[in-house]
Amino acid sequence: MHDKGMSVSQIAREVGRDRKTIRKWLGESEPAMYKRHTYKPKKIDPYREYVLRRMSEGCVNATVIFDEISEMGYDGGITQLRVFMKPHRQAAEEKATTRFETLPGEQAQVDWGSFTVNWHGHKKRIYAFVMVLGYSRMMYLEFTENEKLETLMGCHVRAAAYFNGVTATCLYDNMKTVVASQDDRGKPIWNERFAAFATHHGFKLRRCKPYRARTKGKVENGVKYVRRNFWPRVRTFTGLDDLNRQARHWLDTVANVRVHGTTHQRPIDRYPEEQLLPMNTVPFESAERHLRKVPSDALVTYETNRYSVPYQLVGYMVEIQDERNGVILFFHAGKLVAEHTKCPGRHVINKKHFEGILTGGKQKVPQPIPRLIENPAPEVMRRPLSVYDRLLKEEVVR
Repeated sequence: MHDKGMSVSQIAREVGRDRKTIRKWLGESEPAMYKRHTYKPKKIDPYREYVLRRMSEGCVNATVIFDEISEMGYDGGITQLRVFMKPHRQAAEEKATTRFETLPGEQAQVDWGSFTVNWHGHKKRIYAFVMVLGYSRMMYLEFTENEKLETLMGCHVRAAAYFNGVTATCLYDNMKTVVASQDDRGKPIWNERFAAFATHHGFKLRRCKPYRARTKGKVENGVKYVRRNFWPRVRTFTGLDDLNRQARHWLDTVANVRVHGTTHQRPIDRYPEEQLLPMNTVPFESAERHLRKVPSDALVTYETNRYSVPYQLVGYMVEIQDERNGVILFFHAGKLVAEHTKCPGRHVINKKHFEGILTGGKQKVPQPIPRLIENPAPEVMRRPLSVYDRLLKEEVVR
């Protein structure tokens, strides 16, 4: 090719080799002789089978495997182990993340999704809490105003009520409301309050690896399913409470009764096999509550709106708990006394809160009756201006 006038670059493209290789060959007087490569035994050889088996089980951490084979007698370096593991790592990771299955009742996965809505003429972001049971693929969905810690804990309580129990563990990504930070060894340092909440209700916290959110692929796919299947069905809604009613209907009639693409069974059919743990019936003080004194009209103010409570509580203190999902709860002495749908810019009144109001004679307070006023303003005598001019002149003369 070179003798016929082809350049080094043209020859390299034609034969599929680097230009440096072509120049090297052109500088030789004759082709190099074939040399048989002899394999040199490596210290890792006796442990190849064990390493491959551990990788097939989902362990792709070279440091962990190095410690294990060192105890078995391996006296080589960790670099040799990493070189051996490298070509097998991708297949092992894919198997560990996409084919990982859990036993009934063993694990649930949690994640957030964000959605944009037209909120009274303005764009507003709302959030979707999604929990998926790892074995059955049963799903819980709830829309909220934010992703704060109190909201997260409230969603867990309502999800447990929907599932009628909790799994032994719950898997999260590195959301700050769950994972505060990590130590020098990379182990998570849990949010103290959320860890206490989990302990109170009997489940353990698990974290997927940093930058490896696909290890919680079940719930990741769940969020995508909500976005592609439920969200296009929503045309209008009156508030988060109404949106969550639509979401619950979708869960019960679509999401949890369709044939799942991985299990090839309906989640509702696999659900009876879940061995869920009972949730602690003693409430964990998870929500931020706001104290208010009940005024004489029994309408309590919260965020510029007014909500009714039973008239018997006039003069007493009540606690307001905003669930951030379109529902507001009112407590007195630890007991729920009122529940309202959050409606901005309105007075929200439950007529039952005013039933039985009695007068001093134990008679029901009558409805106010409008009083007719025949002459709402006094009559004014009209006089010509000349009369006032004459009176003014008389006053000046005096």
